Amino acid sequence: MIDVHAHLCFPEFDRDREEIIARCKQELAAVILATARYDECIEALKAAERHEGFLFPTLGYHPVEGTEREKVIELIKKNRDRIAGIGEVGLDYHWVKDREKQEKQREIFSQFVDLAEQLKLPLVIHSWDAEQECFDMVKGRDTNIVFHCYSGPVELAREIIQEDSMWISISTNICFSKQLRKVARILPLDKLLLETDSPFLDPDRERKRNTPWNIKLSAEKIEKETGTPKGKVLEHARDNAIEAFGLKI
Repeated sequence: MIDVHAHLCFPEFDRDREEIIARCKQELAAVILATARYDECIEALKAAERHEGFLFPTLGYHPVEGTEREKVIELIKKNRDRIAGIGEVGLDYHWVKDREKQEKQREIFSQFVDLAEQLKLPLVIHSWDAEQECFDMVKGRDTNIVFHCYSGPVELAREIIQEDSMWISISTNICFSKQLRKVARILPLDKLLLETDSPFLDPDRERKRNTPWNIKLSAEKIEKETGTPKGKVLEHARDNAIEAFGLKI
């Protein structure tokens, strides 16, 4: 199993991060360390160095929560050979409704798209309520593209999976999202990735902290929706992650 998007360097894991990573090593083949801010990027690089060959960081600038953009860009360039990709980056029209602020998001996102193409690094996209625009901005670009925590329409998902270098990442949100289950039904196995977005989107809403091994629960839900055995879902999602991010594990 591979969780392709987990924020293990968020404060929610400060008290027991190494214990969580130890259990991850028992259950998963690898974890992609997602980042949203400069400080998180720094911590992800440190964690990946401690757990080389298991934790693979992507360095990003979240459209709402991102900090110190120029420092993030320099960090990406400096660590090009140590990271699995750029992200999360993108557009967020769920929280940002102001058109001028949305335009600024597009300018920044375009900068990171260009950087990913220039450095030949995979791009991990945050696209909440802006899925179509994100797709339009990256279609035809020469790099691998991952639509993180996809929650857009089925019709757009059909377009995304027609692109050779694009994958859709299904989060543990599928455990309580009818819309996401509809998307999962039309996804071919070679276009599927699995993620938890830990510590968010815990399938047990009372527990309030997600963990990477919960991608098993997503695979179980996909089995119920599609009839594809859980083990096969996890196997294909793992192989797709290795391909999409160029992992060496």
